[in-house]
Amino acid sequence: MNNLPAFSAGIQTKVIDRIIGLFYCLSVYKLLTGMWLFQLQPFEFMAKKDVTGWWFMQTGLHQWLLNNRAGTILMDTLFYSFPFVYWLFYRWKRACVALVAVGWLVVNWLYIQAYVLFPTNSIEGHIAWLFLPVLFAFGNHLERFYYVMHAIRYYFLFFFATAAIWKIRQGGLFNVEQMSAILLSQHKVFLVGWPEHWFTGLVYYLVEHKWLSFSLYLSATLLELTFITGFFYKKYDRILFGLFVLFLLFDFIVMRIPYFEVLPIATILLVSGYKWQEEV
Repeated sequence: MNNLPAFSAGIQTKVIDRIIGLFYCLSVYKLLTGMWLFQLQPFEFMAKKDVTGWWFMQTGLHQWLLNNRAGTILMDTLFYSFPFVYWLFYRWKRACVALVAVGWLVVNWLYIQAYVLFPTNSIEGHIAWLFLPVLFAFGNHLERFYYVMHAIRYYFLFFFATAAIWKIRQGGLFNVEQMSAILLSQHKVFLVGWPEHWFTGLVYYLVEHKWLSFSLYLSATLLELTFITGFFYKKYDRILFGLFVLFLLFDFIVMRIPYFEVLPIATILLVSGYKWQEEV
């Protein structure tokens, strides 16, 4: 016997409320920064090396959305309303949540596949909205919800830790000029378009001081590697969550990459210490 608390229906509700609340906070941020699909006003698309993306393109939905404001508004409405619909069913008609979650997953998959074809975006930044409807499908079955939640936790750890392993395999960790080159490639449009901006000065400063920029690259890699500890211990999960938030902030400030939509999955780290009743 140990003293770890048991996972309960109350904790499950807290997890669902927190994630849906985060979804709507992020939706407001995206609306204010012009990142809803109707605000992007897609007029062209770019095929990517993604098998699921190729399957999606067979539907022709991405072509239908080109220069189609009504279509993009419809997709935004479906995408941003489904979490609230799920929440209503979870509160008052819980027996139907699995069916609602399946519909939510289908809408999310279509929306995200379309979304990442139009702007300069990647599907990795939207994985939370593909995994979480799967988790929420078990909102009426506490034990399955618990174990699926932990499966997603392991995927998140794998997703983050392998990013560091990829950097090592690519040799970037052994090249002092790696980060300087990444900064120039990532911000080339900004550097040309806004040469007098303070951020342009910051980028050039980091590029010229190779060891400083490389120290950022090395720190990010080491931070990602620390997530390997999550495969062996759960007691450090709250620390890992804090490190992840720190990583997101620096990634946004230095690289201008808004990976905030991965945050809902990371919140699972905050409740991973709870045990299933039979394990307590």
